[in-house]
Amino acid sequence: TRTVEGPSRRWRRERGAIDTPAEPPRGRDDAPIVRSTEVLVSVDLGDAQWLNARARLPGPRPAPLSALAGALVTVLIVGIGATLVSRQIGRPLADLAAAAQALGSGQTNVTAPVSGPADVRRASTAFNAMADRLGRQLSRQRQMLWALSHDLRTPITAIRLRAELVDDDATRQRLLASVEEMERLTEQALSLARAGASEEARAQVDLAEIARTLCGELQDMGVNAEADAPAAVIAECRPSEIARALRNLAENAAKYGGGGVMRVYRAENGDAVVEVNDDGPGVPADLLARLAAPFFRADEARSGATNGAGLGLAIAQAIAEAHGGRLEFSNRTPRGFSAKLSLPG
Repeated sequence: TRTVEGPSRRWRRERGAIDTPAEPPRGRDDAPIVRSTEVLVSVDLGDAQWLNARARLPGPRPAPLSALAGALVTVLIVGIGATLVSRQIGRPLADLAAAAQALGSGQTNVTAPVSGPADVRRASTAFNAMADRLGRQLSRQRQMLWALSHDLRTPITAIRLRAELVDDDATRQRLLASVEEMERLTEQALSLARAGASEEARAQVDLAEIARTLCGELQDMGVNAEADAPAAVIAECRPSEIARALRNLAENAAKYGGGGVMRVYRAENGDAVVEVNDDGPGVPADLLARLAAPFFRADEARSGATNGAGLGLAIAQAIAEAHGGRLEFSNRTPRGFSAKLSLPG
């Protein structure tokens, strides 16, 4: 088969040239040229004889306007239907994802709208039941912690009063030091349990201002902490909790690195970042992943010298995760340690 061009069949019939070749006569420009498909068939009859046949079929023709219009209407109907179906499914899923993100960031009383297809409604119902159970458990946990805090402070205070009545100065100082360690450990354990569960409202705050204020307070207390925060960095958070986390990072840098620099900036991905760097000896690389574990101490001797309970970094990480952020640790080159707290922008 091949596609050829030649005068139309009607033109050749009118001129009595139906059986003549399809090529237009020379010098005649009035012949309408059409495109057709020429089919050649050859059949071997044997004895060196062949049967040859040639036929011309009409060439490709443009689709009629009615077919084009029908196709366009079909495409529009299918597109509108697909949009409606996707919105019916997509919006409930988006609401469910938003509710899950809010629950993961530490918010309480979170519910997802129960709408959409049956599967999505079942997922939303199951999520709401889970969120309700978690809320009740957190409420019971906070109530238990408040009661525990009161019950622990009472005997510790009694022990302190008895220790102060001891006549021997050396014995009295040793007892009071133990009581102070118990008080510090109790307060830090309660702070870890309450981290991220504060009733404080979230607000848009300037992390650079928090860093400058905090470093000023620490310097007044004799802690070597400097702020490198020239520009405002706004983030949504609970200001008191973030200040507590940054205080723990700064005190950790001062204890183990001799002092820290608190740098506040906006990362390329839009996160608000507070990075506390020191020039200390750092931490062995195989222990970096365990630094935020409760009661973990990378250096037992060093921790004992500074009366650390091993909860400061764990509290900071819990606060960061409750805000949907993260706390990362790394060693600096050639020397030093870095703790980076990142919050969603």
